[in-house]
Amino acid sequence: MTNFNFIRTIAFSLLITLVACGKNNEIQLSKEYQGVEPELWGYFEKFEKEAADRGVDVDLSLVGITGSIETIHAHGTVGLCNHRLDQPNHVIIDKTFWATASENSKEMIIFHELGHCFLGRGHTDAKKNDGTCASIMRSGKGGCVDFYTNSNKENYLDELYTENESH
Repeated sequence: MTNFNFIRTIAFSLLITLVACGKNNEIQLSKEYQGVEPELWGYFEKFEKEAADRGVDVDLSLVGITGSIETIHAHGTVGLCNHRLDQPNHVIIDKTFWATASENSKEMIIFHELGHCFLGRGHTDAKKNDGTCASIMRSGKGGCVDFYTNSNKENYLDELYTENESH
């Protein structure tokens, strides 16, 4: 093999590795959710997976939970679980919030709203000793500080799915 062919082979291998690694970070969907905007599907699927990892059976499609991204006119509200008769268990995420939120913030708010819609959880404003919220089910009015990060989200998810195991 000449030096040129060797370098070309190495460069091609690096390119394939970089492309493959980039795709591993994307959510690979295994199902669709009728009545849910496609941009939310990955979060709905991750909610089901995280529940299954904790021994909780969740099928959001089976129970008919829907979701959309739209303008929420209530000041300071970035997500809702709508319980209207014409649209029960419909998650609404504010369009402005969605456009600027980090991945962790998007996941947290969707999981919070699905906590209402599917798990039947209410708000809890319990604080940890450091002032951070003890649950992602906080109301936003209790004075605790959100701290949902890659390093501690497992604790929040454990609390989310195990607090109300009767569902």
